[in-house]
Amino acid sequence: MKLHHAGIVVASIERAAPEYAQRLQLEKRSEIIEDPLQRVKVQFWACPGDATQIELIEPCGPDSPAYAALHKGGGFNHLCYEVRDIVESVEQARRQGAVQTRDILPAAAFGGRRIAFVYYRDLGLIEFVESAG
Repeated sequence: MKLHHAGIVVASIERAAPEYAQRLQLEKRSEIIEDPLQRVKVQFWACPGDATQIELIEPCGPDSPAYAALHKGGGFNHLCYEVRDIVESVEQARRQGAVQTRDILPAAAFGGRRIAFVYYRDLGLIEFVESAG
């Protein structure tokens, strides 16, 4: 398991990205990607030479899972870890007391690799993404 990205909810990626890029000296790692299953738009940024990324997340409407987070002020939302076995990672998290917040599903931002979200009362929201190989 390794840290892949930190997710940050914003009202508009196009408006927020230049501020994050300038203030944190980030470089763009992806174009804006719309994910119809998650009902969000996302874009990845990182410090030069760094593998861990920041994911800017823009809800696509009130039915988006990120919409409530935006209306609570947005900002930091989750940490994402890349895992070899997503099913086992979710099961282990559940054994540790986490609640699975959504079913495992493919993500447009990761070329169809599957993701899952779990919530730990003491850690907050954690995303798992399947490793590429």
